[in-house]
Amino acid sequence: MPTTTLERDITWEEANASLAKSMDRFQRHDVEGILSRYDEDVSIHFADLPEIRGKAAAEKFLRARFAVQKDYKVHKSLLLVSGQKYANSFTASWVDANSGKHYEARGVEALELRNGKVINWDCSYNLWEAGKAKEASYFRNAV
Repeated sequence: MPTTTLERDITWEEANASLAKSMDRFQRHDVEGILSRYDEDVSIHFADLPEIRGKAAAEKFLRARFAVQKDYKVHKSLLLVSGQKYANSFTASWVDANSGKHYEARGVEALELRNGKVINWDCSYNLWEAGKAKEASYFRNAV
């Protein structure tokens, strides 16, 4: 009779350590380091992009992204941990390599792990040209 081994829940400390590694690797554009955290069949839902599935597609996405995001800075704050999932908020800034414009973003991420590897990464965020956030917001007239 086959047995199923359940993974233990990740701890708050482990999730926080994972976020610290993620921040460091993304800021250094360390594609190999980022990919080392992903399962072969990783599924990424990033903003309004179509699903990115698998490590090869993730690598293509990351390299294209980092080619245009210069001086990328990110700060992530852990929000919750449940079983093999955790969620965080983040703020980020960068310079667009093509236009030279400075951008800022704020968003949330949810990650699901299996065998210590990311199998699902969902990221939703808003971005704006630095210094123009309030003027550019669709909801500005609501507040």
